[in-house]
Amino acid sequence: MNPSIHITQNSSLLDTSLELRITYLPPCEVITLKAEMRDNLGVNWESFAEFRSDNNGEINLATAQPITGTYSSPDVTGLFWSMIPASDDGPKKRTPLKPLETKLILLKAQKVLTDTSVIRQVVSTKVDRCPIRERGLVGTFFFHSKSGLLPTIIVLGGSEGGLPESNAALLASYGFNTLALAYFGIEDLPKELVDIPLDYIERAVDWLSDNLNVDSMRIGIFGTSKGGELALLSASMFSSIKAVVGYVPSGVVYPGIAQTVGSSWNFKGKSLPFAYREIPKELASEMNRARQMGEPIIWRKTYQYWAESENQAEIAVENINGPILLISGGDDQLWPADLLSEKIITRLNERNHPYDYEHINYPKAGHSFVVPGLPTTQSVVSPFAGGMKLLLGGNPKDNSQAQFDAWEKVKVFFDKYLTTRPK
Repeated sequence: MNPSIHITQNSSLLDTSLELRITYLPPCEVITLKAEMRDNLGVNWESFAEFRSDNNGEINLATAQPITGTYSSPDVTGLFWSMIPASDDGPKKRTPLKPLETKLILLKAQKVLTDTSVIRQVVSTKVDRCPIRERGLVGTFFFHSKSGLLPTIIVLGGSEGGLPESNAALLASYGFNTLALAYFGIEDLPKELVDIPLDYIERAVDWLSDNLNVDSMRIGIFGTSKGGELALLSASMFSSIKAVVGYVPSGVVYPGIAQTVGSSWNFKGKSLPFAYREIPKELASEMNRARQMGEPIIWRKTYQYWAESENQAEIAVENINGPILLISGGDDQLWPADLLSEKIITRLNERNHPYDYEHINYPKAGHSFVVPGLPTTQSVVSPFAGGMKLLLGGNPKDNSQAQFDAWEKVKVFFDKYLTTRPK
């Protein structure tokens, strides 16, 4: 028998668990397993690990210890999260919902023994997709046209702008309707994240309430980073929102991300108070030194300083008309989502919030919380062309594990609090 790669998946979705085994090798044979993938941003990735087969000529990636490779301890998902960008000078085309194909290649001394591919879907084939360009909204509605009224979740991205379709599509694959909602940086929406009108979120809620596929009594909201700040703020103001998840969120309104200093948000034409003041000289010097050296900048201390002793800009989370789930990384270097989430919990405790609320912290994870199953080796981002590099924190393995676990917690949370219709 020739060597064979066996892949078992619970489903074809990106976040599913899998088994990966190699059989019909000579006993105690050293081989290399390589993985290659092109993601939905048009970037090519690759990883590898070298193993020794057991006495039966088999390798089970859940238990096999890599001799060398892009990851260093037994992990069936190791080849996926440990991928690093491959050199690629080709055009970058965004295909956010295209199935991801990962090619697995088995080699011995650079000779290919066999190969196979695993296909992982970003969205179930049972989900309908509808672009929304109504009432000034820019979004994508993922829904189940044959399932009657369903709980529906507004999904908000962060300071990258645009449409967060992947999160919304994958979440919709588990029986919810979702609305991926852009709020800046695309089409006719504001170009920068500053003075974004909360009236826009209110219009989105009203649009959902009027939709024949949506149970208007079961609307939730799910935001990441600045989108987490926006999700908490929106839910505190619009009582139709009945459940909130914040990935690495802030319970404090911070300045917008723009050329001029101003609030991130406004309502009815009035800018909201925001936490901002001149930072200490030693902190400014530290950031300037990093810029001059071309090193990634740590913004955590600045945001922490702005939030200290801040009262006016705190979000009135106690007004949220439902349960709250907060997810953070203890090594978040972009902003202190762990401390900000604890600040939210303290406020909810002090004001006797009547609904359930929880903060889950992953001590070794950073700021990067996205759909699970993707490479996690990049901890530095450059959000502006030719601009500064920002450090996100965490490490690839712990970031991956946190993303998988947090995603399961999100699905359980929305299922628990939105699937059962209020009386």
